[in-house]
Amino acid sequence: MAWECGECNAQEDRHIRIDAVCHHCGKPLCREDQVWIADFVFADEPGLMGREAVHCRPCMRRHHQIRLRRGRTSL
Repeated sequence: MAWECGECNAQEDRHIRIDAVCHHCGKPLCREDQVWIADFVFADEPGLMGREAVHCRPCMRRHHQIRLRRGRTSL
């Protein structure tokens, strides 16, 4: 059984990797559809630093008020 991206429906093969899931909804994501942001919920201590978490675009819009850009994004 091949993995399929929950956003673009691309099937995993030699060229497309499905290697992350959205931390809000659990949707599998290819690298093109992953949005990484610093999520302060995962910080070890209160402060400005958060650990990065993978998001799909719908969850990014729903849970974080951030303009989407390709690649890694931070608050």
